[in-house]
Amino acid sequence: MIEPTLISYITADYKTKSDMKVGMMEWQRIIQDMAPRFKNAGALRQTASQVWNKEGVFRLGYSWEYKDEKAFVECQSLFREAESIFSKKTDIIRKVYSNRGVIMEDVIF
Repeated sequence: MIEPTLISYITADYKTKSDMKVGMMEWQRIIQDMAPRFKNAGALRQTASQVWNKEGVFRLGYSWEYKDEKAFVECQSLFREAESIFSKKTDIIRKVYSNRGVIMEDVIF
């Protein structure tokens, strides 16, 4: 198994709970359709979660793991393509924030 060396954590804020649910379903359809391309580019894992500790906020979090910096860079063009498809398929407005990091420590319990 390849261990990830880079991660990105992306949050997306929606205006309503309904927008969040529909947005998540559509985004996951797009990512699943593109999954072989993400895998070939070096993405190892994507995890989606709903942020629930912020009252009145409809936020999803996506954690991505990459095998190396090259994989991260190659996936960026795929993300731009996925975002374009999402915008064409929906009129859902969302604010997206990206955070990236190098794994410094990995503790497994």
